[in-house]
Amino acid sequence: MISGSLRTTLTAAAVAFGALALAGQASAQAKCNLTLDPGADQWIIRYNPLEDDSAVRDFDLALINSGQTPCNGRFNVSLRGEPYGLGAPGTRVRVPYVMRDEQSGADLTPRSGTSGIVTGSQIHVPKDGRELARIRVAVQPPANLPYGRYTQTAYIALQAASGDVHAERPVTLVLEAAAATIIGLKGEFTRQNGIPTISLGELSEGTRALNTSVYVHSTAGYRVSVTSQNLGRLRQAGTPWYIDYGLQLGSRNVNLTAPYSFDVVSAQARRDDYPLTVRIGDTSGKRAGDYSDILTFTVAAI
Repeated sequence: MISGSLRTTLTAAAVAFGALALAGQASAQAKCNLTLDPGADQWIIRYNPLEDDSAVRDFDLALINSGQTPCNGRFNVSLRGEPYGLGAPGTRVRVPYVMRDEQSGADLTPRSGTSGIVTGSQIHVPKDGRELARIRVAVQPPANLPYGRYTQTAYIALQAASGDVHAERPVTLVLEAAAATIIGLKGEFTRQNGIPTISLGELSEGTRALNTSVYVHSTAGYRVSVTSQNLGRLRQAGTPWYIDYGLQLGSRNVNLTAPYSFDVVSAQARRDDYPLTVRIGDTSGKRAGDYSDILTFTVAAI
């Protein structure tokens, strides 16, 4: 009798526990159960400072509700104590950016470490449903930004009006500033058939500074190469006549008898000008006429 009574009591307790567990499970399923899917852990913007006018890209963020009640809220972005701005190892540069919810127009930029109070219409994710948000990230690179990879981890959350967070997901914002460089000519020159042409006027022996410069804009270090079609000689077309000459590029004496190059090593962006100077050799006894040479300047990032 005692043994049978004990078994009955234990069985009743087990049934009661099972009923509570089922009730708890049903309650959990009835709640908003949201996840955020940014499509990738990194939102990457590729930017060439010498070619691109802006560094802007739109990213899609999926909001998935597997619960049985709707999820309503507004986006909030936090940096978890990190200073605002995209940064890179070994530099103090902080590159500002703007984050915006394209649907509501809300500014989500965490300038003070969080996007703060976000106004506007709430986002509504129906029960057992899905919504797609579009976040625009517009980076504002400073002038002369060195090439490199600038990042910041932003924690994107959907927050209810009560302050409760439905879901949060970290996303690393990335600006990839390309290693780039350009070279050009400025000052006094004309173009013949699209080719920059510098007139030396009447040739006479001696050194003459030209009112023309080669310029280089680069996101870091670079290599300049110079070649002379006639290996340092001004030639009269169709004849064997020539006049030797030399070239100075800024403070550098260029050897035109062979391919010439020099490196500028820098971890910072550069804007350099190289004024041109020519040294005309002996012109006595030379046949009258036009003498010319073609110089080719090239630049490459290093």
